[in-house]
Amino acid sequence: MKKILFYLVMLFLLGFISYKAFFYFDKKSEQAEIVKNEAVTRLSSEEIAQIQEGDFILRRGFGFFSDYISKELNNGEIDVTHAGIITKRNDSLFVIHSLSSDVTEIDGLQMQPLQEFLKYSYPHKIIITRLKNANPAMGLKISSLAENYLAKHIPFDHKGNFDNDEALFCTEMIWKILEKDLQCVELPSEAKARKDFFFSMTPMYDTKYFDIKVNQYKIKNK
Repeated sequence: MKKILFYLVMLFLLGFISYKAFFYFDKKSEQAEIVKNEAVTRLSSEEIAQIQEGDFILRRGFGFFSDYISKELNNGEIDVTHAGIITKRNDSLFVIHSLSSDVTEIDGLQMQPLQEFLKYSYPHKIIITRLKNANPAMGLKISSLAENYLAKHIPFDHKGNFDNDEALFCTEMIWKILEKDLQCVELPSEAKARKDFFFSMTPMYDTKYFDIKVNQYKIKNK
């Protein structure tokens, strides 16, 4: 019995060490890409001028999980992997978004200056959307709700339980605000269709729900 317990403990430790090592080297790879692309402007002044508070920003990130999401959770040439909500403080733009503690120091809801958020994006792989036919007042409601969730320090949804609001992944936060808080969009209710919807990036740039304000995927990458 003691031998079995010993082997179980060793297997657990080996698995834990491997798990941590994977994210360590993945983060090192991400940092190398950030340095490699740091001189590249992600959004032009003309594109930034299109942004309003309450808009949604989508990016294609670096790293293994971003590679997976880009291929498996999109359709066609668009391969975005992460999303956040634009907010404004003292006339400066910030992004409220949710990340796992496996890839960042904060687990869950956090806020970054827009330019810092953009560092983690491949050049020419950014989309900015706005709720369909939304006016500035609606945009302010969206950003205010995101600020409220930020203040509550809501953790990242590691289990992917998209109908439990105690933890939120990036797009889950956005759909919670639009579907449950503002009740301004109607999402699938049937179990499989709802799961497929939440575990996909494509609805985030679907013109059924959003007006697309900036789409860098129209730009031919060099």
